[in-house]
Amino acid sequence: MTTDKVINVGILLYPSCTLMDFAGAFQVFAAPVNNFTPHLIAQSTEITTSEGMTVKADFLITDNDMPVLDMLFLPGGSSNGVVPKMFDSAFLAFINDNVATWKGSVCTGAFILAASGILRNCTATTYWSVIPELRLLAEKYGLDIPVGYPRYLIDKDAKVFTGGGISSSIDLALDIVLKFQGLQTAQKTQLFIQYQPHPPVHAGDPAHAPEHITKDLLEFEQKGNEAYALAVEKLLHM
Repeated sequence: MTTDKVINVGILLYPSCTLMDFAGAFQVFAAPVNNFTPHLIAQSTEITTSEGMTVKADFLITDNDMPVLDMLFLPGGSSNGVVPKMFDSAFLAFINDNVATWKGSVCTGAFILAASGILRNCTATTYWSVIPELRLLAEKYGLDIPVGYPRYLIDKDAKVFTGGGISSSIDLALDIVLKFQGLQTAQKTQLFIQYQPHPPVHAGDPAHAPEHITKDLLEFEQKGNEAYALAVEKLLHM
């Protein structure tokens, strides 16, 4: 799969998507030491993320002068951003109709990909606290959702990739560079962004976090997770 050709990556944004979900991947793909070129795509010129930052899109989904995409990358977001896109026919049509060979998501973007049908018969993951909600779609969509909290998964047969939560977009994008353009280019990319993480704490998923911390965060995220559960229920009856 290693190639030296320019690889156009369309990063598909929407209101209340999560900043680091796409900014981390964008930073990796934009490194001048590899041949990836990221493009921000949306339904409107400006998008406000779940953190309140406004980002300008490079292209609208209706633009005819958009580069031919090799890859479509969908960030996750808060439930009030993700759930409407799960049922937005124009948004889902763009995902399905785009010629990009590879399509994928990070974090809760997996729910939009599932709604579009892209995740049918794939191995997939999502943000740790809503893995149970994604698993409810397993039978209908033929999803294989591994036990635990994978940092990311790349389904080579389906040409689909999915990432866990937020910061995993960096690891996912770096592995994509590795698989498409080889070890040296991936290493140069890693060194260019000086990505050598040594976090001062180690509670990045429930397998590593203290039980009471996981419990507290689940309670904090309860309302949003209930919104995903309702959206999944709606999908199951469509």
